[in-house]
Amino acid sequence: MKNLYIPLLALATCCATQVEAKVKDLLPRPQKIEATQGASPFLLQRNVQVTDPTHNATLQRFLTETGCKSDDAATAKIIVEIVTSIPSSYDYTLYGFENEAYSLVITPNEVHIKAITPTGVTRAVQTLTQLAEGYDEGEAPALEALTMTDWPAFKLRGWMQDVGRSFLSFDELKKEVDLLSRFKVNVFHWHLTEKLAWRFEVKQYPQLTANANMTRYPGQYYTQEQCKELEAYAAERGVTVIPEIDMPGHSDVFTKAMGFGMQTTQGIAALKNILDEVAKAFPLAPYIHIGGDEVRQEQWNNSSEVRTFMKEKGINSAAELQMWFTNHIASYLKS
Repeated sequence: MKNLYIPLLALATCCATQVEAKVKDLLPRPQKIEATQGASPFLLQRNVQVTDPTHNATLQRFLTETGCKSDDAATAKIIVEIVTSIPSSYDYTLYGFENEAYSLVITPNEVHIKAITPTGVTRAVQTLTQLAEGYDEGEAPALEALTMTDWPAFKLRGWMQDVGRSFLSFDELKKEVDLLSRFKVNVFHWHLTEKLAWRFEVKQYPQLTANANMTRYPGQYYTQEQCKELEAYAAERGVTVIPEIDMPGHSDVFTKAMGFGMQTTQGIAALKNILDEVAKAFPLAPYIHIGGDEVRQEQWNNSSEVRTFMKEKGINSAAELQMWFTNHIASYLKS
């Protein structure tokens, strides 16, 4: 028995270390997590009984990627439950962003997700995706047995992609969204216009995206159909797209293409038309960023007219979001 005992002890030590490492390496770090010592993991690559009233697309992709097939007669279960609260979690109000708290319990034959909103379900599945990674080829992937409660410290966790100064293919943008979502980054700030190029298709003013009016990657832009597609693609992964049309700074392309500046009467009228098209191309966006940076305030004496127009159209300016965020951070740091 001694010859058997030593290898088994070594194996048990190895498995315990692996469990600790995978849980410890979750990003972002969960608020509360406890591995269930001595419990077998939930094995993947098998038939599972799935109960999900939210029909979560991220969960469906997870099942496909990990070789799990839905089977109502299976003994292994994945259960999603929408609840009214997650005990000991924290949330605060930010327009356009749902409560993301969730709890996760993994046992050898059951994965039980509880969340207040469908977004919380997506966050839980993004955690499962990380837990299922890192296995060697030929080794069956599994989910460690554990109990977890998680919620974000900050509701807006963003990434800005400046395609005005550069240009990325549409497929590359989707890859970025995929990668960001795996780590629960929930905002894709899409900086679509710059002094060097204008990347958003404006049907009323096609000259804005004409080759002759751009100095970097001329003629490269995204159609409004692509904008809608990327927004829907991101939303399915728990990522919100916030588009930006920079004004009045960095507006060289606008001036060259239109023959007048943004701060003229003609310019203001054109910007209203442009923002109307932006709002329709991004129907899910809770905010549209309208820049306002890198210019003196007195240079942008018509900004109030643009903001008034946006409010009349039911469009939120990200300037208001920035003020809210600044105040919230200040309060957080003081606490």
